[in-house]
Amino acid sequence: MSNQPDTKRSYKRWNLNLKDNYEPESVQLGGVGVQLLRRCFIDISLCHGVAKDISVGGVGLLVPAEKTIPNKVIVVFDKTNRLAGKVMYRRAVSEKLMFLGVEWISKNERLRSDIVNRLQLQAQLKKAKKTNIS
Repeated sequence: MSNQPDTKRSYKRWNLNLKDNYEPESVQLGGVGVQLLRRCFIDISLCHGVAKDISVGGVGLLVPAEKTIPNKVIVVFDKTNRLAGKVMYRRAVSEKLMFLGVEWISKNERLRSDIVNRLQLQAQLKKAKKTNIS
């Protein structure tokens, strides 16, 4: 979530709200709303979160700190797009927020690419709309 290049990453991540580069995580408002599910016999809703950045390899999420998030989750972007992932990184942002770094475990690279492209376009359109209003 910073401008510093991360040499450990296999894929470039895109911020879903460029303004967030200049604000502390604890006050950031931008991103894309998602729902986290846990797969049992049926999908169980864990919580809602905000996708802050995304790549073909994974996603950075802000979630409520009081929620217990398992190591494997399903990230739901909308009615038709969801990806399974493994939580690789956890960090407290504030008393109320936790940052999760999730690596996709879905093998369908085409689906991952399509979701990333759509979210990038959505973020760009939101930015353009705000610029035109101002």
